[in-house]
Amino acid sequence: MSGDLTLRVALSAALLQNPELRAAAWQPRLAEAQRLQAGLSPNPEVGIELENFAGSGDLSGTDALETTLVLSQLIELGGKRDSRVRVAEGAWSVSALDHEAERLGVLTETAARYVRVLELQQRVEFAERARSLAEESRSVIERRVEAGDVSPIDEIKARLESESARIAAERLKRELSAARRELSAMWDETEPTFGLVLGSLDEVMDVPSIRSLTDRVEAHPEVQRWIAERDRRKSTVDLERARAVPDVTAGLGVRYINEVDDGALVAGISIPIPLFDRNQGGILAARLSVAQAIDEGRASYRDLATRLVREHARLTAAFHEAQAIDLVLLPAARDAFAATRRAYDEGKLPYLDVLDAQRTLFETESQRLEVLAEYHSALVQVESLISEPLNTEPNFHGHYGDTP
Repeated sequence: MSGDLTLRVALSAALLQNPELRAAAWQPRLAEAQRLQAGLSPNPEVGIELENFAGSGDLSGTDALETTLVLSQLIELGGKRDSRVRVAEGAWSVSALDHEAERLGVLTETAARYVRVLELQQRVEFAERARSLAEESRSVIERRVEAGDVSPIDEIKARLESESARIAAERLKRELSAARRELSAMWDETEPTFGLVLGSLDEVMDVPSIRSLTDRVEAHPEVQRWIAERDRRKSTVDLERARAVPDVTAGLGVRYINEVDDGALVAGISIPIPLFDRNQGGILAARLSVAQAIDEGRASYRDLATRLVREHARLTAAFHEAQAIDLVLLPAARDAFAATRRAYDEGKLPYLDVLDAQRTLFETESQRLEVLAEYHSALVQVESLISEPLNTEPNFHGHYGDTP
């Protein structure tokens, strides 16, 4: 993968090449093979019997030998075959939904790592601007010290600020490099070959109410998986009941009698008598398993709904905080820095006040970036929990990136 990267391309690459997802894709195929096997009838059996030979007296040798060749067939009763097929079909549905849940998990993790790279890209860009500004301030202070306009202490402070900005930028570059590797690992690349990650954390949108989202949890593959599992276990109850019905074994053959040098047909039928074993335990276990699946499905839904509430609260808080920073804090910090810088240039304030104002501005911009990253991180989780993108009107920038 080369060139700049969009979210759509990253998600497509993960779906095609993620090793965990490729491994999980085999399970529905295995379930399909088991479904094929479940629909097959029992094989007929052929048997041969030798009687009345190697005995004593008139039964010595093979003069009285009777040879019987029998073809027998097990005849399943009680709808066992149809029940087996329904159970196998249910297992296939469960495995398909498990794969869908794995697929959704890969998409979510890829999007989360994408957001992290995007955040660090902007952090590095911001850190480079801060370093450049610190270098510029340092140069100005050095010239003013040489001219005797300000104290040499201001030069020391400027040098410390510049070095601190350089160290911070280098640290963020290392974090970005690690995050890029983590992202490319989602499509099984050990070293990233893409350029920039495209998108903007500035793009946000209004958050829908939690009430409008809760019902969408029903569509999550984890919830649907337990519904399918419940139905599969109900089919297992039918299968266990069918197994309580005895099967019939019918046979037809031919017998040859050496003594009279003649042959005749033989036929037989056998059926177990369900006197003690009527599969009571198997039926009870299957019924209890259905009840267990219902409770596990409820627990799964409740867990997802609780996570949705938590992530929705995180998303809402980040949205309002980002608005407050954009509307109040950031303009105030910029105005304060500009005013302080002018006052310093006019000799009305010491350089320490400029550093404080500059640091406040950087911290406010850093806080804004952190809040926006928190917003998009929560958005990825919310969209994962409702299994679809949030379709609402953008607020002041619009939703980031591309969606598949």
